[in-house]
Amino acid sequence: MISNTKSILSRQTIEMIVQEHFGKDIVIDNITELTEGWFNAIYVLSFAGQGVHGYKELVLKTGVQSSKYVLSYEQDIMRAEVLVYSLLEDTIVPVPRIITQDFSKSLVDFDYCFMEKLQGSNWMKLDEQITPGNKEKLIAELAGYTAAIHNVKGDFFGYIKEDKKFQFPDWSSAFKGMMNTMIQDGREQGLDLPYDAILSAFEPLWVILNEITVPALVNFDMWSKNIMLAEKDGNYYIDAIIDHERAFFGDPYAEFISSATICGDVLKSQTFMENYSLVSGKPFTFTRNDRIRLYMYNIYLTLLMGVEVYRYNEEDTKQRIAYCNWKIPNDLLELKEYLVQKE
Repeated sequence: MISNTKSILSRQTIEMIVQEHFGKDIVIDNITELTEGWFNAIYVLSFAGQGVHGYKELVLKTGVQSSKYVLSYEQDIMRAEVLVYSLLEDTIVPVPRIITQDFSKSLVDFDYCFMEKLQGSNWMKLDEQITPGNKEKLIAELAGYTAAIHNVKGDFFGYIKEDKKFQFPDWSSAFKGMMNTMIQDGREQGLDLPYDAILSAFEPLWVILNEITVPALVNFDMWSKNIMLAEKDGNYYIDAIIDHERAFFGDPYAEFISSATICGDVLKSQTFMENYSLVSGKPFTFTRNDRIRLYMYNIYLTLLMGVEVYRYNEEDTKQRIAYCNWKIPNDLLELKEYLVQKE
């Protein structure tokens, strides 16, 4: 994916960064850019000799240069990802090991980190090779890991930032702040999206967000491309869950939007509900207000998709904006119809 947020590095720059952290005697055999990502530039580095700390390969993930435009919540986003990896270290959730990171911007004008290279591939790539029985086992694993992520609790609601303006005492003010900031970013870019229709529909609904009283860790980007699989004895298993940079502390059920891209509506998957409940330590319940909140999160995510078009070329931007201007009104109508239904 071509994106103007990616920090495209020369071999010389990569060698400079590597030698700064691991020594002047480290020799890079090969550098391969992973082009699937939409935001960060990612490079797989292969080393000569003994490698680095016993690793023959490492991944270098780079943030966005300070001079480039990003959305408000995307500022210093890699720092959130590294923090989430540390929060998950003592859980059952498989994540790649962070070898080192540098957020000082003393060497280059962007944050970066080195992490271990995973040997498998993502679920999206392997999906057609997965048997129905194997998929059920993967959904069970996914449900358990999802619950384990949600078992991690925060001290505030909102995106995981050091900046206090992103931290809120309750979920209603946090999500309202997230929405208002996204709308502000969209308007500043001059993007024609149905902001007022969203705010009007959400105005009587903010109050039900405060039924969420405990800030749970939410990945909010856990779709098949961010779930790495490995193979053993002819079956795939989840080797790692990656890309936690867009995580926040809030309503754990917001996660089910991305879960649905893999297993459909989680309420229709007994496997998901049972295994989520097993790890969460409490019965899986889902109320009418949970469904309303899920509509709200889905609309927020679609708005985000529209506002983040600054990264893309003109044709991709037109297509994305057209899609969002079709989907958001339809989702708002569906929400309105759901609200008038009898319980």
